[in-house]
Amino acid sequence: MHQTDSPALESFIEGDGPVLVMLGGGTLGAAGFAPHARVLARNFRVIRLQTLNIERAQKKQRLPMGYSLKTESAAMARSLDQLGLTMPLDIVAHSFGALVALDFALDHADRIHTLILAEPPAFWVVPREELRASSDMCTMYDLLRTFGPTIEPTDEQFVSFLGAISNSDVRPSAPTGAEWKAWASSRSALRGFSVVADHADDVRRLKSFRRPVLIMTGFNTISFHRRIDDILATHLPMVERAELPGDHGAPVALQAEFISTIKAFLMRHRESEDSSRHPNRFIF
Repeated sequence: MHQTDSPALESFIEGDGPVLVMLGGGTLGAAGFAPHARVLARNFRVIRLQTLNIERAQKKQRLPMGYSLKTESAAMARSLDQLGLTMPLDIVAHSFGALVALDFALDHADRIHTLILAEPPAFWVVPREELRASSDMCTMYDLLRTFGPTIEPTDEQFVSFLGAISNSDVRPSAPTGAEWKAWASSRSALRGFSVVADHADDVRRLKSFRRPVLIMTGFNTISFHRRIDDILATHLPMVERAELPGDHGAPVALQAEFISTIKAFLMRHRESEDSSRHPNRFIF
């Protein structure tokens, strides 16, 4: 990918069939969905997009000037344009990737067939007074605001972040070997997370988004992620809900359950469309 003022997202493509676009979470990126893509590629042309945040962290490069969530969603649009994908698409996204996908979808509803979101950190939908009254939500929100596109995060910040999304006790890797390289790359990706707290939008855009949306929530996820999913579901007019066993990392950790839920949702909506186009045809 060229370094320009108007970047596109890196893409990883495999399989053949209907197009399925995937965006991974904020510290793993496209790699988080690599095992899923190998399975889904039996039925789909799977296109995994890498957010700029992850790409630049892995390559130890600066984020674009004026980096924002709009930078990511505009780069997503540009990458799909370059791939010639201007038709309505099925999009699956997790965590930070889901936040990018949601912003892209609200800006380009005509380019969405279905949208599957797993716990997007859409703090912008939460009323300000509620955000401040919720201790775990406020803790994460304030932590996000300590990051910045030009500030390299510390181990302490990364540990705090991981604890805030999982309530687990995490310690830094030893500064040698492959584990340290993965730790350092994921830690560097926190640079872009200030945009999660900085981003603002209008819930009326959710209310006017008339495309099928599936919101997936981990049964044991942290409370603020569940609350954000609940608020999104109240505003989106064509929404379905699904729960996965596990926490915020369930889409990555529970590959089989995640894939089966995705495929069932996509099948329902393809059958529904076929029925509306051919009302006298039986679907077995």
